[in-house]
Amino acid sequence: MPNRSVAREKTAFGIIRFLSVFTVAILALIMGFILYKGLRYSNEVRGTVLPYEEASPDGLSIVVNDREGLESLEFPVLFGMYTDEYINWSKISADEHELLPVAIDPAAPDGAKAERLLFGESGRAGAEWGSSVRFAPDAASALALVRATPGAVAIVPSAALGAAGKGVQTLPLRRMTLAVSEDVVALVDNRSVEDLSDAAIDRLLKGSIANWKELGGPDLAVSILPASPGGMTAPAAAIAQAKGGVARIYASEAQAAGLSTLTRKGVERGWNLSFRYLVEAPRLSGKVGGISTIILNTFFMLILTIAMAAPIGVAAAVYLVEYAKQGPLVRLLRLGTETLAGIPSIIFGLFGFLFFVDILGFGFGLLSGCLTLTLMILPTIVRTSEEALKAVPRSLREGSLALGATKLQTIARVAIPAAAPGILTGLILGIGRAVGETAALIFTMGSDYKLAKGLFSSARALSSHVYLLFAEGISFDRAFSTATVLILIVLAFNFGARRLVGRMGGMK
Repeated sequence: MPNRSVAREKTAFGIIRFLSVFTVAILALIMGFILYKGLRYSNEVRGTVLPYEEASPDGLSIVVNDREGLESLEFPVLFGMYTDEYINWSKISADEHELLPVAIDPAAPDGAKAERLLFGESGRAGAEWGSSVRFAPDAASALALVRATPGAVAIVPSAALGAAGKGVQTLPLRRMTLAVSEDVVALVDNRSVEDLSDAAIDRLLKGSIANWKELGGPDLAVSILPASPGGMTAPAAAIAQAKGGVARIYASEAQAAGLSTLTRKGVERGWNLSFRYLVEAPRLSGKVGGISTIILNTFFMLILTIAMAAPIGVAAAVYLVEYAKQGPLVRLLRLGTETLAGIPSIIFGLFGFLFFVDILGFGFGLLSGCLTLTLMILPTIVRTSEEALKAVPRSLREGSLALGATKLQTIARVAIPAAAPGILTGLILGIGRAVGETAALIFTMGSDYKLAKGLFSSARALSSHVYLLFAEGISFDRAFSTATVLILIVLAFNFGARRLVGRMGGMK
């Protein structure tokens, strides 16, 4: 029998340990995934331009105002800037500046080089300079215009950058593409060449792929054309005439010659959460900018909610424990409090919308949202504070009264300080629910991403911002980075509160 009891205990202990480790592992996996996605982005991109960067293409440099957040530029984007396809940076680099393309007068030698870079050696092929292009007489004038104008971009000789100074930055250009003959992209048996990964492109150019059918295309031998003598690309005419031909070529030349190009399917990776994202104000509904005002709005919301909920919740708990006659009415109050603690937040949001926003006329604003959150977290604060007060030994109260203290003095100086760790734990739980709330805030506090200027100003908290970035399809990357900031704030707050509880409880 003893052996069976020991075996059962070991089995039970093993099951409990497994479930505990499994639960912790699942939580760690979820947290790790969110934090990783928040800190780093990894997005699939499709385009015709290869990931080959040129710092000084044809002796020229692409210069932009240093307020733009770009690291490189693809030729189709540069071409679109100078042909009126783009009129705002919001579609290029998540900045809202108006786009000002600057070019040196094509009549000058430097301007002619820039024109050849954009439109190709063989001509413009129907393309023209856009109506928004501003022509400058020389490189110095173009650089001065870029330096003074956020949103400006210019093509200038690289040799002219020596005296450029601050206010401008250069962007490497990606302009190489894979051009093929028409028979390669022909549709055969409802099949055509598929989008190529970087690995497939590398194998193709190294000659490891002998037939286009290996890439989903026609049964046609691959013919890789060499670069022209002294150049980096193959002649456009040779590509067009070669059966199954493929070669690297400048995008401008491929466009001017009307060549077909293959689509590259790559992956872009980088840092998602940056210092700039934390300190800049959001713009265009959060599509550009950062979250500084949203972080401040969240702190304002928490401070105001705590200021209203903590005194009321603790006072209610003191009344129920110290003053109320324990009977059916008190039991009914406790049942109602426990019931309210489990009600979904959207119900509180509907009530807050009808009562605070509509009936009282507070409107969508910080006050309406904080009052609604106060009602949400009050049941949690009341119940935890009540249990903490009950846990205070009765002997402490009796000793205080025996020394001549009044009941009010005993409660204020003995009972509440002794129950402070438990009360603070209830506040932490309430704040944790408040900071992660979304539905109640959207219905009451609104969604303005600007800094709240008063109690009746519409404002957006971090949790609402995460939801809106997802729901409206604005940016998944920004939603994850905002969620990471929210998690870090909650972790920091909980860590600080636990240290405070430990000190109040006498723990080291």
